[in-house]
Amino acid sequence: MSPETVSIGGSESGQRYGAIAKSSTYESDGESALSTDAIGNRYRLMSPDIDRDDFVDEDFVEDLTAPTTSSKEFSYIRKNSFLITLTFLMEYSLTIMSLLVIGHVCKSSDALASASLAVMTYNITGMAFVEGMATSLDTFCSQAYGAKKYTKVGLYTFRCATMILTGIFPVIVLWWCSASWLGYVIAEQDILPDIQLFLRIISFGLPGLITFETGKRFLQAQGHFQAGTYALLFTVPVNVFLVYSLTRIFGYAGAPLGIALSHWFMAIMLLLYCKVWRKDTLICWYPIFSSMFHFKRLFCSWKPMWDLAFPGLLMIEAEYLSFEVLTIMSTYLGVKAIAAQSVISNIGSLIYQVPFAIGCVVSTRVANYIGMECITNAKISIKAAYCVAAFVGVVNFSVILSANKNLAYLFTKDKEVIELCGHVAPILAVNQLYDAFTTFSAAILRAQGRQQIGSMLNIFAYYFIALPLSGWLTFGRLQLGLKGLWYGCGTGILLLAFALSYCVYNSNWDDIVEECLRREKEETEIDLESMTSNSSNIIGV
Repeated sequence: MSPETVSIGGSESGQRYGAIAKSSTYESDGESALSTDAIGNRYRLMSPDIDRDDFVDEDFVEDLTAPTTSSKEFSYIRKNSFLITLTFLMEYSLTIMSLLVIGHVCKSSDALASASLAVMTYNITGMAFVEGMATSLDTFCSQAYGAKKYTKVGLYTFRCATMILTGIFPVIVLWWCSASWLGYVIAEQDILPDIQLFLRIISFGLPGLITFETGKRFLQAQGHFQAGTYALLFTVPVNVFLVYSLTRIFGYAGAPLGIALSHWFMAIMLLLYCKVWRKDTLICWYPIFSSMFHFKRLFCSWKPMWDLAFPGLLMIEAEYLSFEVLTIMSTYLGVKAIAAQSVISNIGSLIYQVPFAIGCVVSTRVANYIGMECITNAKISIKAAYCVAAFVGVVNFSVILSANKNLAYLFTKDKEVIELCGHVAPILAVNQLYDAFTTFSAAILRAQGRQQIGSMLNIFAYYFIALPLSGWLTFGRLQLGLKGLWYGCGTGILLLAFALSYCVYNSNWDDIVEECLRREKEETEIDLESMTSNSSNIIGV
């Protein structure tokens, strides 16, 4: 974009910003909605020890501005998908490890039952809350980095973390008194104290989990998809050691303590990645403690972020809760059906990590292009992403279909349960063919900042189509049993795939770019206000 002369806004504005500029006009290089020079100088003051020209990944920026091709987008997705998929699989294993250890060390069915229900409660009310709220950064951070608003990436990350910490506090309070209200949904009253103990202990690790989830997106926006993988490569063995050794020492309470410490450990490893290994990521750091004004900005402008975070939360919660409702339905089909449903759900959740992780790569890529206003490149990237979705769906379908009983053997030795899983697994396999399109479409909507559409469609598909149909097929005239649960669920996912893909296909790119620029303009105006209020400090420097 060619330089142009822009007026700040009349004589009154000229006097208002006279402490910063000699006149009411300035030269803009097009990187900011108002004044790149002013904002750039301010960011240098905020991070005086960093030479930004040395830290910017120019190859990445040039790749965004230059015309792209489908083959380049395929290569980008392939190169970054493996490690981030490994990240999600390892993170998913942290809580699963606690159940395995409790089952073998405690050797009590009550201990395993209470731990399983505690983990379910933790996933629905804790993990889903954190992950859902953090999805707003898929829009904010990636678009800001694409627009070369590097310090805003850090600001958005800290702001989101602060918002999640504030919102999670009521959840922690509910966990600490969970025995009083879980009794309304759990029939076994004897295990309620153990569930409450598990949730109380694991709550101490939530700040670490929040730091990791937001920090992971801080790095993904910059193209560092491997950061989370490296952090978890160290964390997973530490988690195994902590959970096992602490369970041996403290019994049942040792498992959640090990998980809580592991959450803090992986957050520290991510911080060391930025501070020691890849210092170039500090280009996006926001100095929250450099002044009271910087710190206060973490508590400002929450509404735009909340408008994207809350629909993202609804999307995640809708899916989490729907599968738990299926599990509750299976309790009316007998003990063997409950066990088979648990196995199938775990296999489905494990396989789901693959398209969800790759979707994060797609979301970041598309959002970067939107931030740079390279809409043609964004469309090419989306077309490539859908081709990858088809490939991922076929691969997941083949894996489940060819190894369904072998996968079931990982969870149980009961032949009757394994046989029942063998009948249901083909339905789960077919679901993978279109679930990949559902996941990728949701990721693209997050990149566009259209989480609200995705959340409404998710709720409608799961709670107005999938679950009622599952109940009717299972307990109605057809009496399909466990198969009916997954036929209904698969139907909802199929319709959701078509609906989300249709929304992506009919994207209004002008509105999407305009909304992105509007968010950046609002933040820029706040920066100008801050320079006015702190003009004496700036001049002193």
